[in-house]
Amino acid sequence: MSRQFAILGLGYFGITVAEELLRKHNEVLGVDHNETRVNEFSDLFSHAVVADITDEKALAELSLGDYDAVVVDVDDNIEASMVCTMLAKEQGAREIWAKAHSDTHYRLLKQLGADHIVYPERDIGMRVAESLHYHALVDFIRLGERQFIVELQTTERLTGHCRTVGDLELDEANLSLIAIKRDDSLDKAPGNDAPLQAHDHLVLMGDLEDLRNLGKKLWP
Repeated sequence: MSRQFAILGLGYFGITVAEELLRKHNEVLGVDHNETRVNEFSDLFSHAVVADITDEKALAELSLGDYDAVVVDVDDNIEASMVCTMLAKEQGAREIWAKAHSDTHYRLLKQLGADHIVYPERDIGMRVAESLHYHALVDFIRLGERQFIVELQTTERLTGHCRTVGDLELDEANLSLIAIKRDDSLDKAPGNDAPLQAHDHLVLMGDLEDLRNLGKKLWP
């Protein structure tokens, strides 16, 4: 089912989002004050408009409330990003995604009412640090301030003394084993008798500190 999205500011992040949305057969509006940039990437959009995204009248003409979501990406101007986010909110945008460039920018966007704030440098930095520190970590998703879903890979050393899920002795009050991924198969909500093999991927959900303690215990 086709949906409608507006990309306000054609930075690298906005262009990438637009390209993927269009590939999934959505309608995408691209807006930027730079005519050269709009012309350069016009093929990525269903519609492309040259306009100042910090101008209240210009944004009003776009009818942002008609779009399923609005993405704000102003690479070189934090003030413009904040003004655009504020105006989009005031003009009834249903859902606003904004890119942050610093901790302060992140907090300001949150105060201005952005529904989702993307902070690539921080998010990727955290992901790399966790992967470097915990070699078994494959991927993770932040659910809240302290809640995460993580994907860990079992080792031959682990499965040598933990042959089943029950052998992991998980603290079920704080950690949940959601699934075991093995090659192309997925065992959802495995019981304590489910066997473990080396290189299985365990998908767990819980508090960050509990997940870290489990990692230290199982993958020293």
